[in-house]
Amino acid sequence: MTLSIDHSVALTRRKYGGIAAIAGALLAIAGNTALLFVTPVVTDQFLSYPVTPAQFRWVQVFFALTQALMAYGVFALVSSSTGRRSLRVFAALSVIGFAITVPGELVLILVADKTFDDAATNAASAVFGIGLLIADLGMIGYGIASRRNQGWSVLPLIFGAFQLLVVTPAIFATGFTSFTTYVAIAVADLLIAAIGVRLLTTE
Repeated sequence: MTLSIDHSVALTRRKYGGIAAIAGALLAIAGNTALLFVTPVVTDQFLSYPVTPAQFRWVQVFFALTQALMAYGVFALVSSSTGRRSLRVFAALSVIGFAITVPGELVLILVADKTFDDAATNAASAVFGIGLLIADLGMIGYGIASRRNQGWSVLPLIFGAFQLLVVTPAIFATGFTSFTTYVAIAVADLLIAAIGVRLLTTE
């Protein structure tokens, strides 16, 4: 009976986690796409670009929600991890990293009226950056550690590697608001959506 209940709970968690991952990813893509078509009201030197600081604060609440949804999806993915200690460690890092990105989005509200090169902006941005780095390393490690047990573990591995080796360099090279970065982030979001689909379709 206990095993049956545990299995039922795990399936329910995977179902809702899959839905959350897909919803968070698609909402993030929709939000970033919408920003592409906004007529800029501030110069691209400002963090809030292309919207006003007041509008930017609401935008960040929206993106914090998308990160929270994706974080739950990642939690559902790794929560059933058992066996080797390394697998559990990487699973924990994945969840912790994604969880940090939620306040990482919200803390930018405090510097909505600052420029990108302002010290306060850099300090606030570091919160999201640290969370992302932890999540990427966790997903890469989780994908490698679970490859023998899960045939589709290549997805978290690809996601983590893509974020670390493509998205992050794109941000540093072309800026966070560039079209190149938009495309890179959209691909990363689609990888999260793919993980969500696998959660929904895997018993």
